[in-house]
Amino acid sequence: MKIGELVTVKTIKNDTDEKHTPYSAEIRLFSCVQQGDIESLITQLKNLDSIIVMGRMSDDELMQHKYMAVSTITLATRYAIQGGLNETKAYEFSDRVIKTIDKLTDKNEIFMCLGIEIVKLTEDVKRNKKQPEFSPHIRNCIKYINENLSQKISVSSVADYCGISADYLSQIFKKEIGENLSSYILKQKLEKSKSLLLNGMSSKEICREVGFSSQAYFITVFKRVYNMTPSEYMQITRSND
Repeated sequence: MKIGELVTVKTIKNDTDEKHTPYSAEIRLFSCVQQGDIESLITQLKNLDSIIVMGRMSDDELMQHKYMAVSTITLATRYAIQGGLNETKAYEFSDRVIKTIDKLTDKNEIFMCLGIEIVKLTEDVKRNKKQPEFSPHIRNCIKYINENLSQKISVSSVADYCGISADYLSQIFKKEIGENLSSYILKQKLEKSKSLLLNGMSSKEICREVGFSSQAYFITVFKRVYNMTPSEYMQITRSND
């Protein structure tokens, strides 16, 4: 089966049916883009009966599918940026794909284009995680973090890996990335934890998988960042299924 053939769409025609893609399904799909996880992305595309569930946005069937594709690409682009892809590169990708979609005249061509381009975008994120578009020290820093999310990561341990002082690494990281290194490390761990929660892992299992010191600490920082506990997050996502 070709990549584009995995993408399907369901249009809602009345007020009694489900109006939009469930939030949990959206998170599972676009988190794959954010993490550069090609294998899981393909699995999500295969396992979902409908990748996109949408209300009627146009009486013209072709325009309906174009709106769907543009919305999907826009969301995927945002997640790619959150995954570390350079903003300029991500927006250039989005502009290019939207222009291509605008010229298409067949809904099957739109689905094919959408599937292929989402995979390409995820591949870009994956490549960038291996070799980010930053200075050598920051590339090594991000590489180390991505490869050791299951371990306890400190600013000092990352600095030792990069061969520079913790103070200097913190300084250049803030300058190039725009946030504190310690905050970035925590954010990467929490983003991975959200995906693991949706895949059925318990908080206790996630502590081991993502390297948190204790279940209580994991729940505390999760709530501080997302304003809800992991269990509350799961209740919200499941209620949208």
